[in-house]
Amino acid sequence: MSNRRQKILVVEDDLNLRLTLTELLRIQGFAVVTARDGDEGYLQALAHMPDLVITDLQMPILDGIELARLLRHERGKLGGVPIIVLSANLSEFTTEKKNIAIDRFLDKSFFDSHSLMDSVKSLLGSPRPATV
Repeated sequence: MSNRRQKILVVEDDLNLRLTLTELLRIQGFAVVTARDGDEGYLQALAHMPDLVITDLQMPILDGIELARLLRHERGKLGGVPIIVLSANLSEFTTEKKNIAIDRFLDKSFFDSHSLMDSVKSLLGSPRPATV
């Protein structure tokens, strides 16, 4: 087993929340890479091969659903990376959108750092098989 720190990609267009999530994760010992929107997030994922992605649902340029779709079409580790979606608007989520392989949905309006960290640790403890 490697001693390298696990890397998390945070994709969030709200600067304050992006900084809060980054600090929370770094305090917990994770390496963190950030992006301001889904397009930048996809490029960061390709460049840094994160162990987990936390993304906002509604963002400019490329939303969290499209980001998840792009990641799921990648081969190898990136295609199976666990994805947590944060949103204040989970109620407008349709069944079609839920068919994307997203591991957890967390409601931003009830942001709870303990629930987020429980989800992060749970997902990193049980890697998903990569999709082809």
